[in-house]
Amino acid sequence: MIFNNDSLGLYSIDIKYEGSTSATQYCIDDFMRRLYGSRKIVDMTILTCENYHALMLCFEDQDLVVFIKSGLTSGYPGEGPKGTSLIIRLAEEAGITIKELNVAPTLFKRINSSLVTVKDVEFIKRNGRESLNYDRLCLKIVDKEYVQRAKDSFKKNKDIIFVRAEDEKTKDSVEIDRAKALKMLQDLQQKVNQINENSRKSDIITTLGNISSIASYLKSFIGL
Repeated sequence: MIFNNDSLGLYSIDIKYEGSTSATQYCIDDFMRRLYGSRKIVDMTILTCENYHALMLCFEDQDLVVFIKSGLTSGYPGEGPKGTSLIIRLAEEAGITIKELNVAPTLFKRINSSLVTVKDVEFIKRNGRESLNYDRLCLKIVDKEYVQRAKDSFKKNKDIIFVRAEDEKTKDSVEIDRAKALKMLQDLQQKVNQINENSRKSDIITTLGNISSIASYLKSFIGL
């Protein structure tokens, strides 16, 4: 909804972009983080362009919309279609309303480029239909056991840190091992302390002291 009297944009829809056009697993991970997060998903629209699929997630709190980029596919037996099937099964299990909408390449590109407008969101909400072609979108191999394994894997690895490097149009994801990150920070702290003890130049000591403070801050910031 557009609030014409909202001059400061205080009631604007918050549009976020997650997933990846090049990695199905990132799409699955981000969907599951949202599924098991603090905000309840009430509506999922599968946005289809040819054999590629993106998602629009709507929440109980109507001020947030999340787009999962088109790392999901269909029409062949591969990881992309398995990811699409898995997300549909998880959404069904959670009681989320599932819709599908065939969209033009121009809108699909805006989704993948993180350039969706509020008008785009309203268009999708108006035109999405609860009519899925399960034979096309859901592979039989993605059964209850497959879904349970995916859920168990997510719960086991949910403490992995996802670092998002984002600019206006792209978002990539990398995983960092907590133990390795902690060891690197501890080594940095130790080296800084040694230099501080051996140095007599106050300006160097001050600079290195600042680095030491930053290292300590990073440890607390990422929960190590």
